[in-house]
Amino acid sequence: MVLLAAYWWFMAGWLVFCAWDNTRLFQKPGPPNPRRKKWPRVSVLIPARNEESRIRPCLESLLKQDYPDFEVLVLDDRSTDGTFNLVKELAKHNPSMRGVYPEHPKGVERAYSGRAPQLKILKGKELPEGWVGKPWACWQLSQKAGGEWFFFTDADTWHSPQMLQRTVQMAEGRKADVLTLFTRQITETWMEALVVPVMAYTLLAFLPARWGLRKESRFSRFAGVSGQFVFIRRKVYRALEGHSVVKNEIVEDLNFGKQAVRKGFRLVYGDGSDFSFCRMYTNAGEVWQGFSKNFFPAVGFHPLYFLNAQVVLILDGILPFMAVGMGPSSPLFWPGFALASISLGIRWLQAVRYGFHKGSVFFHPLGCLLFALIGVNSMRWYRWRGHGHWKGRELSVKPV
Repeated sequence: MVLLAAYWWFMAGWLVFCAWDNTRLFQKPGPPNPRRKKWPRVSVLIPARNEESRIRPCLESLLKQDYPDFEVLVLDDRSTDGTFNLVKELAKHNPSMRGVYPEHPKGVERAYSGRAPQLKILKGKELPEGWVGKPWACWQLSQKAGGEWFFFTDADTWHSPQMLQRTVQMAEGRKADVLTLFTRQITETWMEALVVPVMAYTLLAFLPARWGLRKESRFSRFAGVSGQFVFIRRKVYRALEGHSVVKNEIVEDLNFGKQAVRKGFRLVYGDGSDFSFCRMYTNAGEVWQGFSKNFFPAVGFHPLYFLNAQVVLILDGILPFMAVGMGPSSPLFWPGFALASISLGIRWLQAVRYGFHKGSVFFHPLGCLLFALIGVNSMRWYRWRGHGHWKGRELSVKPV
C-alpha cells in the first residue's frame, strides 16, 4: 500500500511534467504570409480502401486549398465499394479555384490564387507478400508524386483552406525533415467520446515527446508520427526508403517516425487542431475493431509490453478513482485524489484545446476500462487467432 501511494504521488508529478512540456512542444503553425510569392510544389497523397462514404469531404476541402502549386493523388487500394468511381467522377469535374470558405459568412466568396490543382485517381496493385495494406498504398502513391514535399493524409480527414500554406511555413521555419501535426479528433457517439480521448491522453500526457526526438535517446522508440498528417521532404522520404521501412507494420505511423529519428532526420511535432480534422470511427463497432487492430501491434506483439500497458491503464486510470471512493480515512485517499484530480485536469485542458467532448472527461475511468478491454481483444486476435482483420483484409503479420 505504501509503494502504491508513492507510485501515485510520482505519477501525479510525471503527468504534470509531460503535459506541460508537450503543450509547449506541440505549437500551432502561424498565419500564412500574404506577401510570399514562391511556394514549393506539394503532393497530397491519400490511400483509400472502402472510403466511399467518407472521402468526399476530404477531397473537397483539399481542392479548395488557398495554395498555388499542388496535386492531389488518391490510390484506390482495391476497394470493394464505390470509392474508385466516386473519386474518378470528382476528378472529371474538378472544381475551379473559386469557392466559399466554410468559416466565412454565407455568401462570402474568395478567389483562389494559382492554377487549379490536379486530382488523380490511381488503381492499387495486388498486395505483395510481406506488405501490409496502408504502407503498400502509400509507397505506390510516392512513386507517382512529383512534389518537393509529400503530404500523407487519410480519407477520413478534412482541412481548412489555409492548411497547406501554414504547414509549409512551419515545416520550413522549423527546418523539419518530417513534420507531423495533431489533428482535431471529432467524436459524436458515446463510444468515440469515451475511447478516442484516452488514446490521445496516453500520447500527450504519459510520454515526454521531446525526449523521443533525440536519436540517442531511449525514448526514440516512441517517436511516432500521426498517420493522419505526415508532411515530409521528398528527398528525405527517398533517403528513408519510404514506407518500405515499415512495410510489415500494422501501426506503420508509430514505426515510421522512429525510423526517421534513428536515421538522424529532424522530426518536428505540432498542433494542427484548428485547421485539420478527423473522425476516425463513426460507431461503437468501428471503435472496437479499429483500436483492436492497433493495440497489440502498437506494443510490438510483445506480451510483457502489453501487460505493462494494461497495468498502467488500470493502476493510473481506474484505481485512483476507486481509492477516492474509500474516503479520507484510507491511506490511499490523498495520493489517489491527487492523481485522479490531475488526470481529470489534464483531460479537461486537452478537451478545450483539441475539441474533445467535455462531458467525457468525467468518465475517464470508464474510458480507460474500455481501452483495456479493447487491448485484451486485440491480443486475442493476434495471439490466439493468429491474425487481425480490417476492411475486408486479414492482417496476417505474426507476433514475434
